[in-house]
Amino acid sequence: MRWLITGGSGFIGTNLAGHLVGRGDDVVVVDDLSRGGSELNAAFLRREHALEVNRIDVSDTAALGAFLAAQDSFDAIAHLAGQVSFLASLADPRRDFEVNALGTLNVLEHVREHSPHTVVVGMSSNKVYGDLSHVAFVEEATRYVAPDYPNGFGEDLPLEFHGPYGCSKGTADQYLADYGRMFGLRTASLRQSSVYGPHQHPRSDQGWVAHLVGEALAGRQIALNGVGKQVRDLLHATDLARLFVALAESVEPGVGYQLNVGGGMGNDLSILELFAWLAERTGQEVDFVTGPTRPSDQLVFVSDNVRVGELTGWSPQVTLEAGLTALLESSAE
Repeated sequence: MRWLITGGSGFIGTNLAGHLVGRGDDVVVVDDLSRGGSELNAAFLRREHALEVNRIDVSDTAALGAFLAAQDSFDAIAHLAGQVSFLASLADPRRDFEVNALGTLNVLEHVREHSPHTVVVGMSSNKVYGDLSHVAFVEEATRYVAPDYPNGFGEDLPLEFHGPYGCSKGTADQYLADYGRMFGLRTASLRQSSVYGPHQHPRSDQGWVAHLVGEALAGRQIALNGVGKQVRDLLHATDLARLFVALAESVEPGVGYQLNVGGGMGNDLSILELFAWLAERTGQEVDFVTGPTRPSDQLVFVSDNVRVGELTGWSPQVTLEAGLTALLESSAE
């Protein structure tokens, strides 16, 4: 297959590119290289996979259009380019919109006009569901739980866009679905949250697992937002890469799939549980203090992967233990 990966030197894109090259696929990478660590990933892609990163901002309609017009047709587009920080969206809502919403529209318009057979898989966010204040949560010793959702959250949750990030990701999510329905394209939007794995260059507001592991190993005191009982399900980037291939083979025209995707039940943990795991593995207690919660923070988000599994046959294969162990080992190097 011939693939385009936008945001291809981000950490998810780097993992996906490596997976696709390993399959023997033809891969073209686009990235504006604005995020910290993307230059390092671009060098890795060049060195290990002979892939050059084409420096293009997906929100630049003319530049993206000219580049795509000069390319042969793609079988699939993994649209990963995005502004990924909720806090950054509060600081600069316009830029957040340009990258996440306009960038997605630019990709879809090219496919609609020039390549309607191409599968487009985009990245949305669990933030399209807002803060889940309508859900009953119970506080336990080390975590919050949502007893009415024992298998995690499905796509029937009401949409409630919070913050510029939620609005821009929700807009992209809806455009992907609508271009599938209205124009008969093959599209899917993945509503995911906590992806982790190699080539991630985390910050406190994005890539929280890798960030907390790094801070803990450095012996620095960690200032938490909240009390540390928030729960997420962790999805390893190699599992997500497999899913992109499965979707490229499964997505039908005219539907516009919107899919919750995550590690699911069994790959979920809270911050306090992560700290306990680290203390057990390293013999060193994590130094942290609690604080006020972040705006619109969800106490729990765990994906119910039933719908994506029924569509593709996919399920996560990297266990939480295996993924965290690999992350710990790489962080200690």
